[in-house]
Amino acid sequence: MKLIFNHNNSVFDGENPLIYLESLRENETSQFMFENGWVPYGDRWYQTKSARLKLKPISIKRKKQLSKLKITTQTNNLEIKILNDLEAYSFSKYFDFFMDDLFWGRVNFYDNQILYSVSNAITHKNSYGTLSMYYLIDLFKDDYEYLYIADYFKDFEYKSKLPGFEYWDGNEWVFSGGWGNQRRT
Repeated sequence: MKLIFNHNNSVFDGENPLIYLESLRENETSQFMFENGWVPYGDRWYQTKSARLKLKPISIKRKKQLSKLKITTQTNNLEIKILNDLEAYSFSKYFDFFMDDLFWGRVNFYDNQILYSVSNAITHKNSYGTLSMYYLIDLFKDDYEYLYIADYFKDFEYKSKLPGFEYWDGNEWVFSGGWGNQRRT
């Protein structure tokens, strides 16, 4: 049986994506699941218009921006608001990091794959979300081929400006410079 997914009409209500299909992994590897557009959430995987970054060295400009941030694996800031459904992102081995004691991010490890999909909402306008991805690209570029970055809907269009950006359209991974398409060959 062949399942065909078309996420062109996907919606995002500001909190949740419209989830077309969930699955429980049986004999499939994490790599197979990620390469075929599945995103983990707890012990289940869901099919969505997801995104990933092909990892490669970052620019000197970005390294300089990162060097100005205090990046740690612990924080004393109790004001950081962490998601209510954090347990779904604690299901696998993970790595937490903090930027300037304001921004929190979590990367989950699934066998030989990594997923960055969790961070806190902040009111500061220091581009922590974008810089966090550059930080992770630089941190993991020598150990992984891709950094999966979960859902890709109109609200997350800024992700398309990141180097090595691709999104899953329901059938294949597409290189994109924004919302235009370039099929992967």
